[in-house]
Amino acid sequence: MLFLFFILFQLFYSIQCQLTCHNCPRESNIFNTIITADTIPENLKDCTLISEQMECSIHVTWTQNPDQTILILMPGGERNSISNRYNLQNTITLTNTGSQLQWTKSLDFICSTEQCNSPIILKRLLKSLKSDDSFYTLSQLLEINNQFHGSLCNFFANSSMSCETEMDQNTCKQCATQEYIESKPVEVCSNCVMDDIIENFITRQVKFFMNNRERHDMWMIECQQRDCNAIETGDLIRQKSDIQFDFDLFLNNGNNKFKDISSVCLLFSIFMKTFYL
Repeated sequence: MLFLFFILFQLFYSIQCQLTCHNCPRESNIFNTIITADTIPENLKDCTLISEQMECSIHVTWTQNPDQTILILMPGGERNSISNRYNLQNTITLTNTGSQLQWTKSLDFICSTEQCNSPIILKRLLKSLKSDDSFYTLSQLLEINNQFHGSLCNFFANSSMSCETEMDQNTCKQCATQEYIESKPVEVCSNCVMDDIIENFITRQVKFFMNNRERHDMWMIECQQRDCNAIETGDLIRQKSDIQFDFDLFLNNGNNKFKDISSVCLLFSIFMKTFYL
């Protein structure tokens, strides 16, 4: 009987969970402007459909000075865990490269339903996502300091993850703080970086999980000014950026079938891991 169930599960799994994804290559979809939901082209260039995939993905990168948008639709994506199959990640970063300030924003969407990375879905993602910042007002925190010493940094940890605070300050090259919220309270790791490649930056990242409508927040700074990695800087990063996602607008806009099939695929994946592997 168990073998019969296995055959049925295997057959249904292969039918429902082997996907067709859109493939629109990077080199054909680079635009010298900041693309929004209102200005995205109706048709992307050199797109094809690729079948027998487990996941599909969408990747968008925006940069300024000069303005540019890169759109990529492709099969595959992260496969770190089964639960990582219908997620959106939005990241905003301001970097001092030593010669200029570089602003970058990215969108990464991983999904596991039929043609879930279509241009129509991309447009709906952009309509549902609010992503604003004024990081340029914090640029003084990112100034290069050729006389840097680790004594300029704050060292503190209340993180459940590994966070080294007893460090040789003579070997520090930058101060660093990472703060994140998966569940309250905010977890903080403040220390220093010893890498020789120095690019001071501020970043804000939010991950949105479609299946349970959760969000995980992370913000980070690497810098070289006195006390630039203080906990108060994390408050400034949050105040100077706003990332929100309207789950109702995205999921309820004719998209329920995506959730249903994704749940089926998840159940079959668990079954396979439990009874077969």
